[in-house]
Amino acid sequence: MAYLGTQPNDVKTNQGIYTPSEILELETNGHWGGSLELIQSQDVSGSTTVNFTDLKENIYDTHILQFNNLNYASTTDNTSIRLSNDGGSTYESGSVYSFTMQYASSVAGFNEYRSTNTTMWQPLLLGGNVANATCNGYVYLYNLGVSTAYSYHSTQGTTFSNTSHHAQGMYFGGGVYKASEKIDAFQIFGDSSGSMTAKITLYGLKK
Repeated sequence: MAYLGTQPNDVKTNQGIYTPSEILELETNGHWGGSLELIQSQDVSGSTTVNFTDLKENIYDTHILQFNNLNYASTTDNTSIRLSNDGGSTYESGSVYSFTMQYASSVAGFNEYRSTNTTMWQPLLLGGNVANATCNGYVYLYNLGVSTAYSYHSTQGTTFSNTSHHAQGMYFGGGVYKASEKIDAFQIFGDSSGSMTAKITLYGLKK
């Protein structure tokens, strides 16, 4: 039988052949590269901000943030993210963020939404304020714990909204935080300060 090992690097350097059952065992135990570790899941109801302050950024250089059934109290909120390097005591609101996305909607067709030197990332487009009008998507976060590198994100999602602009749509994109800092917390909010309801889950991606 192939040597299973207990660490990701043991798996990478091993030259044996793994059977499907051995791969499943490694994934179940969290020792196979690409495995996800649940860091935190928050059920949000009526909050205007959601904070994640335990990122395990010393362990993971890639995180996945998952949004399920995100709904806003208004129809004018894009989901936004600001980063912190002091454990969430403050969140950077200077003009150090840039992002871009391509989207396609039943109203606006194919288009681009982008902003440079702005004060936040906006990885998810408008959410609605009626039942079942929700955003769903995920955001990959890169280099958060690396103090000598910029932090990046990539995103993909869908929206079903009662707004006139993004009634039904999909989008994908990414962005950069143009400061070399160790990021140890981030804040999620609607850019028009609307309260939100959602399940938001953060994972670490094992190398």
